[in-house]
Formats: sequence, C-alpha cells, structure tokens
Amino acid sequence: WYQRRVHGESSQDQHREMKALVLLVVTALVIDQSLGLFFGTPRSQCSSDSGCPTFRRSRCLGGFLSCIFGNSESYIVSGRCLNRSNFFCDVGNLFGGGRRPRNCRYRQCAQCLANEDCTGFDQYCSGSTCITRQTNTNTGK
Repeated sequence: WYQRRVHGESSQDQHREMKALVLLVVTALVIDQSLGLFFGTPRSQCSSDSGCPTFRRSRCLGGFLSCIFGNSESYIVSGRCLNRSNFFCDVGNLFGGGRRPRNCRYRQCAQCLANEDCTGFDQYCSGSTCITRQTNTNTGK
C-alpha cells in the first residue's frame, strides 16, 4: 500500500479515472450526434473538394541521408468534401410514421487524408479525422 501511495494512484483509482474518461467521450459523441435530432442536421461546410482546405506535404528526393540534410520538396494535395449523415436524424426518419422525412445529409471537409496531415502531438488519421493516440500512464509500479 505504501509503495502505491508514494508512486502515484492505486490501480483502483486509475480504473475509476479511465471509466470516467470513457463515459465523458461516449457522452460527447452522443450529444454531438443527437444535436441533429433536436436541432436539425449540421450545415454543410462544402459542396465540392475545391471548397476544402488543401494539405501541404513533403517528400524526400534521393536516399534517407539526403532527406535529413534538406533534400526534399513540398507539394499540395487537394482537400476532400465528404458526405455525412446524422445517425439520430436517420433513426427519427425511420420511426417518423407518415410525415415527410427530414434531410439528414450534410457535407464536411476532411480533417486529414493521411497520418502526415495531422499536426497535433501523437495523432493519426482515421475516417478523415485526426485522432490522438491514447498513452498508457500505468508505469507498472
């Protein structure tokens, strides 16, 4: 017990914090999706790929060492306008009976197309969105 208290939280405290974090993330996702049910579908950000921000990338020219010493070139990749749908709005249409269904579709610019488009610390691209990797803070002590 003494070693756990000196070196940080007990595993029970860490487990409780992890459950709270998971609950917070799930709640945020549900609220985000349910906004369409109560307040309508989000407004489209774009109508075509040209309406979205571009992504600046670079590539090495030559071998690994030449890239380290600055032998690279920059290039631009076009942005992407994605078709999206609000899940809760779609469910509302499914159970809406005879009333005219609401438009649950909207368009949104991709936040990323590849991992290198994510600029935050320790992020990767998944589903055109930058996700921060979860780091394990458990030191095993």
